[in-house]
Amino acid sequence: MTHYLVWNFDMNYDIVIRGGEVIDPSQRLRRVCDVAVSNGRIAAVDDTIDCSTAQTVIDARGQFVMPGLIDLHVHVYPHSPFGLEPDPLCPAGGVTTMLDAGTAGSYNFDAFRRETIDQSRTQIFSLVNLSCIGLACGSLGELLDRRYADPDGVVETIERNRDVAVGVKIRASANIIGDGEQGWANLNDAIRSARESNTWLMVHIGDSPMPVPELVEALSPGDCITHCFRASSRRITDDNRNIFEAVRAAAERGVIFDVGHGFGSFNWNVVQAALDDGFEPTTISTDLHTMNIHGPVYDMPTTMSKFLMLGLPLDRVVEMSTTIPAKILNQPDELGTLRVGTVADIAVLERLTGEFVFSDSNQQTRTASELLVAATTVRRGEIVPGGGGRRMVHLPE
Repeated sequence: MTHYLVWNFDMNYDIVIRGGEVIDPSQRLRRVCDVAVSNGRIAAVDDTIDCSTAQTVIDARGQFVMPGLIDLHVHVYPHSPFGLEPDPLCPAGGVTTMLDAGTAGSYNFDAFRRETIDQSRTQIFSLVNLSCIGLACGSLGELLDRRYADPDGVVETIERNRDVAVGVKIRASANIIGDGEQGWANLNDAIRSARESNTWLMVHIGDSPMPVPELVEALSPGDCITHCFRASSRRITDDNRNIFEAVRAAAERGVIFDVGHGFGSFNWNVVQAALDDGFEPTTISTDLHTMNIHGPVYDMPTTMSKFLMLGLPLDRVVEMSTTIPAKILNQPDELGTLRVGTVADIAVLERLTGEFVFSDSNQQTRTASELLVAATTVRRGEIVPGGGGRRMVHLPE
């Protein structure tokens, strides 16, 4: 019998999750065992845990038990046309930590924090948009007028909110930041904001005013390209379906390539070409917002399932959805892990088998043999009511 760590509690556990297949890349752990929770912390991980005095016992046999999922790209500021209510996303997708990808800027970040971040039970970190109004005006182009760019305000906002504001965001599409010199001026302002705030920059790509190889060469290790599998005139692959050498070099030096599935930013052909050329994303995320929550994205487990269908091993998919995002958020000792003593954020996922139709952002479909669904979510040591449901299940005709 293999034994793991047990914290020195009185053994009266709040929760014991029994018999699931535990997957924790942070510990290189994958085996059937039990997980116990006490006082909001992981109390024990062992082959068999005595649950006779546990308040709640969860039977996870046949299911996967992993750290709470971390979604590095959501929009949860409700005063934006894109913004969702964050807490319902937690049980539906097994997501216990999320990063708002710049829905608010310097002018409305305080309201976002006061009304949403501080009121939510789900842990929310955020990027600050270079545009002072963030995404308050939807798709009208928040930086087409350069007067909305507020690099100094971004730096000041991050400084006042260091505990939750972790970086900078720019949507680098020509219809959002402008063409030519204006586009570069906005991008350079965003880069400067990240450097002066000692944080990092997330760049949304798609019909960008500059070629992707030039864009990534302007980024530093720790900066992030999101929507990395978008199909547009500006993408990470060349006309021969090969990864640009500048893109590969950027990844090797530490630039993050994030999925950010979204409504128009995930294309089967681009992701397949990238994987065929030996290029994997750094992190899996959804870009969940009001226009894609009922398809084609739905949630994190559905997005993860697409990468299983594309041939990535489950351990790697879990790592891209837990351990690596925790490191990016500078939280590897608390989040994205089931190490004893850490915050008890846990996702229990059920694997459905059969035939399931998945769609990319261009209405192209593929059929998969398995689908992950959130069965139980533990957030900070408490079971969250609700689960994933079946709205993402689409069967072949």
